[in-house]
Amino acid sequence: MNLNKPAFTEKNPPHGLVQSTIAFPKGLGTNQAPIQEIFSSIQGEGLYAGCRQLFVRFAHCHLHCAYCDTPMTTPSGQCAVEWQAGTNQWKPEENPLKQSHLVAILQQLITANGKHHSVSFTGGEPLLYSQFLLTVLPQIQVLGVKTFLETSGTQPHLLAPLLPFLDVVAMDVKLPSATKQAPRWVENQAFYALLENNPAFTGDVFIKCVFNQSTTLEELSHLKTIVTNPKTVIFLQPETPLEGSTNAITIDAQHMLALQAGISAWFEDVRVLPQTHKFLKVS
Repeated sequence: MNLNKPAFTEKNPPHGLVQSTIAFPKGLGTNQAPIQEIFSSIQGEGLYAGCRQLFVRFAHCHLHCAYCDTPMTTPSGQCAVEWQAGTNQWKPEENPLKQSHLVAILQQLITANGKHHSVSFTGGEPLLYSQFLLTVLPQIQVLGVKTFLETSGTQPHLLAPLLPFLDVVAMDVKLPSATKQAPRWVENQAFYALLENNPAFTGDVFIKCVFNQSTTLEELSHLKTIVTNPKTVIFLQPETPLEGSTNAITIDAQHMLALQAGISAWFEDVRVLPQTHKFLKVS
């Protein structure tokens, strides 16, 4: 049975400061994970913005970012699968999904929806399910598409076993000015060091930083101790209003330019890019 997504998933979920993060589910085996939705769409952020990807959005997160507009689970607890891209027709799957079932779904979507750059494992926080990913990632690579991890970069101990099976890592350094939470500089530093120095990882890594009008160059200076390779591409991502608003970015243009110019003294490639998928009106 196909379901229209607005009836299946809340369009205005609780988020950020109103505690969107639901407690991590206990008692899961390593061969299963709760997944919120699976769909084919256009990547809207970072180094591969504009590329077609398959998205696997894991439920739950260990952080409470103020700007977060992602529900941490569906109201029913099921996984929503859009079988044909762009149709807004969603089929529910019971959670938690087994590894074999997820791979079968992705294989069908790859066949049905044409060529994809990669499968993006996003969330929530995918690394909460690192043992699950350890089995899934190699199977995705066998299907002929790259593996793409979107993460807060705060759990290096969960990242290490996955390094041989990752093609792209989008590391989101959480700035306190945007998240309204304590910084995670030490964890970020250890996380990036694994990507930069461990020979098991041969893929691409880039950094995203969501910022707003209160973000300062002094706060961004912490990137110098985290990102040790000046060639790593840094994306400054203007905080975009939550879903249901006008999507107008209210950050002053001079402020954006000043921050970009400031950290360009430390890194070779600094780009300012909003969440383009919100303006394209795709998932």
